[in-house]
Amino acid sequence: MRLSAPLLAAGLVFAPATHAAALVQASSDASECAAGQAALDRGENAEAIRQFRACLDHAELDMNQEVGAYASLGAALLAEQEFQDALDAYNFAFAIIETGGARAVEPTLYRNRGIARSELGQHERALDDLRMAAAAAPDDTLTQITLGIVYQALDRDAEAVVAFDNVVRLQPDWIGSWINRAGALLDLGLTGAAVEDARRAVELAPEDGSTLNMLCWTLIKDDRAETALPLCEQAVAAEPDSGAIVHSHATALEAVGRMREARPLYRRAWRLSPEDPEILHDYERTHNP
Repeated sequence: MRLSAPLLAAGLVFAPATHAAALVQASSDASECAAGQAALDRGENAEAIRQFRACLDHAELDMNQEVGAYASLGAALLAEQEFQDALDAYNFAFAIIETGGARAVEPTLYRNRGIARSELGQHERALDDLRMAAAAAPDDTLTQITLGIVYQALDRDAEAVVAFDNVVRLQPDWIGSWINRAGALLDLGLTGAAVEDARRAVELAPEDGSTLNMLCWTLIKDDRAETALPLCEQAVAAEPDSGAIVHSHATALEAVGRMREARPLYRRAWRLSPEDPEILHDYERTHNP
């Protein structure tokens, strides 16, 4: 199931490991690390990256401070969606720990490296990290969301639903909890339950394009396209430039026998999101018979 927007980390942050707290206590030759930490705390990720890299290049750090610097650098890189560089930073942190004869116990290290690996398509390795994070911190929302996404990528739909059950329990007032679980329930073939989750998301955010689109889509999959159609129209009105939302509208129109209206919308959806395989398939199907 394609979602209308990336919901993995919406409204959440890639917090660094707690090793980073030691950086503000470092000696004066690690001032760049303290400045990097301050920038990270303010959400100025590009500046944080610059300062942490300078610190790692120039400062004399003990093992814990160096691990903390790499962990915080990785957190800033994740926030900037520089996933390969983030993975490299976390791998350096783990290597330092292992070289010192220790074992990483901080769950955010595993979680954030798992996120980077997931974004890079390394799902099996991401799963190893995320399981370690979940074992140490089972109530960390971002860990559970990423677990769900990774299980979906591995076609382990029942386990994805379990992970999103945990997200719903932890964040019942966040629309992403319900939308993500609705998508996983669709993958499992439980369309009725998916509709109910999508309805809950709409109750929380009745004018949000993503929630309206999910309810539209789940109703289509539940063979209720007539009911879905006005919701699809509302979703398009809310987010007219979303390829996924336009595609849902086209699908509903086709399902109720209005192909003449659906065809140009399939073309528009493809132009908005040409990289989406489902959208591409429906564009080619309806324009190249």
